[in-house]
Amino acid sequence: MALDQVRLHLTPKELTAVDTQLKLRSAEGDFAAAHASLSSWFLAPVTVVPVAGRQLVSLRDLSSAAGQVAATGSNFLAETHVILHSPHGAGPQRIDALKRLSTLSAEAASRLGHIDTGPPGALVAPLAAKHDQFVTDLEGARGRLERATRVSAIVANILQGPQTYLVMASNNAEMRSGSGMFLDVGTATTGEGSVHLGKMTLTADLILPPGAVTASGDLQRNWGWLDQGQDWRNLGVSPQFDVTAPLAAQMWQSRTGQSVDGVIALDVGGLRELLRATGPVGVGGVVVSADTVVNYLEHDEYTGLSDAAIQSPGRQDALGSLASAVLNHLQSQSTDLTSLGTAMASAAQGRHLLVWSRTRTAEAGWQSAGVAGTLSSDSLAATVINRGGNKLDQYLSVDVRTNIAAAGPNTKVGMTIHLHNMTPPGQSQFIAGPYPGSGSTYGEYKGLVAVNLPAASSHRSMGGDGRMVIKGVDGPTWLLVSAVDLPEGASKDITVGFEMLRHHGAMTVVPSARIPPVHWSVPGATFADDRPVTVRW
Repeated sequence: MALDQVRLHLTPKELTAVDTQLKLRSAEGDFAAAHASLSSWFLAPVTVVPVAGRQLVSLRDLSSAAGQVAATGSNFLAETHVILHSPHGAGPQRIDALKRLSTLSAEAASRLGHIDTGPPGALVAPLAAKHDQFVTDLEGARGRLERATRVSAIVANILQGPQTYLVMASNNAEMRSGSGMFLDVGTATTGEGSVHLGKMTLTADLILPPGAVTASGDLQRNWGWLDQGQDWRNLGVSPQFDVTAPLAAQMWQSRTGQSVDGVIALDVGGLRELLRATGPVGVGGVVVSADTVVNYLEHDEYTGLSDAAIQSPGRQDALGSLASAVLNHLQSQSTDLTSLGTAMASAAQGRHLLVWSRTRTAEAGWQSAGVAGTLSSDSLAATVINRGGNKLDQYLSVDVRTNIAAAGPNTKVGMTIHLHNMTPPGQSQFIAGPYPGSGSTYGEYKGLVAVNLPAASSHRSMGGDGRMVIKGVDGPTWLLVSAVDLPEGASKDITVGFEMLRHHGAMTVVPSARIPPVHWSVPGATFADDRPVTVRW
């Protein structure tokens, strides 16, 4: 079927590929021919036969519907191709392009919404399965187009401005839960299609006094001992960006008196994707590309730094400087919107780009686009939070092995989270520690293994080589946290067990944002958590 060939959730690069449009045009012709054959006078008498007639009518309607989908997709891609491949400078041109994309998406969604897929009932099993799959795919395609409509309009409105967004840059060499540690912060202002990023400041220099801002709800109950309202570096202990971002906005206003319209978080992985669109960028006398940015920001900029640098106030960090340089590069050149869209989509999939907006409409758009960093009741996440004050996450290997088996009327799930500390000798104190006053040794990884389990899970337990420190609710999920220490070269396992209702169900693995990503093994499949993955049983 046409929706099997092109399901309308392709990458921006695939959306503009000539081959994709040719496939749809070919499919449109094939379906038109099939519909004509099924509507011929020769088969007309069959339509009055109760059982066979219903099957024929269904086939005829499905062929017509598939042809309409192919035609809609072909036209949509052709018009999108023109917009994305037109010259785009900074300013009003980008706003106009986004508005046109929003309109095109809305029109295509409307056309898909009026397609008749034929009678759904009393069909033979194979045809019924095809009919149901077609309807499901059609609804999914329309939903994605409707999301594209909203998101394009929201981004156009933000760029139109004037709006102010808090920008937090995080480094994946020192991880939190579902993001790196927020090390640099500043504001970006928008207006007439342009974005200006102000000076980025180290969050270590912006610590708030006790009581100035306080966390609440689950965040406070689970993590209040880490003073999220004071120290920016501990904001990411929960993967719920829709909870931590508003707190960050409050902290910024308390520290500077400035209110913001939203919060954007961008990490090393996000910068890597953006550099694929911009090409190499120079910062601090160093040229950084998509191929070198991870090693540069997670390792090379810290080479040779010691105890004195760790405690030095006002120390400059390359992360914020590079974020500014990349954004300025995007502003100063006519960027290929296809490459930029692909980069941003890839960054958002892996939680390397997160966005929260104060207005309900915009926030709903970010959530539907999968960039809001939210959890749902079927979320499953396994993350490791660095508590050693070092940059050792680049050397921490994390593997999750999962077993799923029937347990009476329910399903029992077992997880083994295997950690291996691969810190090599000869690293600087800034990278491998020990952090002053921590009591740790060179290369020792002190961490918190945090697991978010679906709301419907029961009989939850955590064991193995760690020590449980938190067991509670985290938004729509259950949270289990265990403390673990790994000396240089050591390996340890944390085990998690829980039950799910009934013998069939699904969970969605939430990306950890680690670099490299966490490797998962589930019955019948293996994958990296650099994108959301639904596990079914």
